[in-house]
Amino acid sequence: MYNEAMRIVGILVAVGCALATTACKDKNSDAAAAQPDPAALKAQQELVARRDALLAQREKLQHDRDQVDAEIEKVKATGGDTSELDKKRAAIETDLQTQTSEYSSLNTKLDQVVAQGNSSAAIATREASMSSRERTVAQREAAIAERERTLASRERELAQREKDTCSGGQPMIIQQVAAPKGGNYTRKDIEPLLGKARAQMAKKGILGSDLGPASGLEAESTKAMAEGDWGKAYLAAAQLAATVDAIKIDRGFITAKYGRLNARVSANKTLDEPTRQQLTEGMKDVLQKYGDGDFTAANRKLNALYGVVK
Repeated sequence: MYNEAMRIVGILVAVGCALATTACKDKNSDAAAAQPDPAALKAQQELVARRDALLAQREKLQHDRDQVDAEIEKVKATGGDTSELDKKRAAIETDLQTQTSEYSSLNTKLDQVVAQGNSSAAIATREASMSSRERTVAQREAAIAERERTLASRERELAQREKDTCSGGQPMIIQQVAAPKGGNYTRKDIEPLLGKARAQMAKKGILGSDLGPASGLEAESTKAMAEGDWGKAYLAAAQLAATVDAIKIDRGFITAKYGRLNARVSANKTLDEPTRQQLTEGMKDVLQKYGDGDFTAANRKLNALYGVVK
């Protein structure tokens, strides 16, 4: 009886060891299966890197397309020829379509590699990160496109305003000044008026070309003084000072000044590409400030751009 009991205990122990051994083997097998395949992991990393590069290329192409769209709108608003810009846009669209096809093919390959290999937690985390990055890129692209559309709309508005007001706003009117009685003027009467006009022009950021017909009054006054015609010199100086004093840096002033600059840039065929690009970006900045109602800043920017186109 005792021997039979001991034999049963021995069998139970043997079975227990066998079960324990099997459990250990299963555990080790599961642990091995949980490890990602090195070759599959490497392939995934390479595909993810290539997808990163494609995303960056697509972002740049879409930004370039938005810029060309803005340029086309600007040229159309001024009645210009957009054929070259249309060709440029078509080339960008072709590149985008090719890049999109490559991106789709790459995603398919990546899905296949993931399905064949082991989708470890690290890869899942990386995929989640890529998805988040794609959403961020899409949001940034949408913001850029919206800004370009806003600028293009402002350019159309400005061009239409210029057209409606006969090429850039109301003409500058020379302020009429009645000469004081007596007519016995000297240099001391005239030079303070010229000095006042110059100081106001510097303070307001008014260029000589902003004065229209009044732009020749300073030279007229100076010449008359040299000839001893003090009455004529005084009247020209007084009219200049009154005209400058009446100028307001407002929406109409910026509209007219922008129109004159745009015409000058369009007529200048000697500008190199970097300078023309600088002017294009600068004029966009003017439109941004104009749209924000900051006419003083828009005028300062226009003055800087006038210095580029001489």
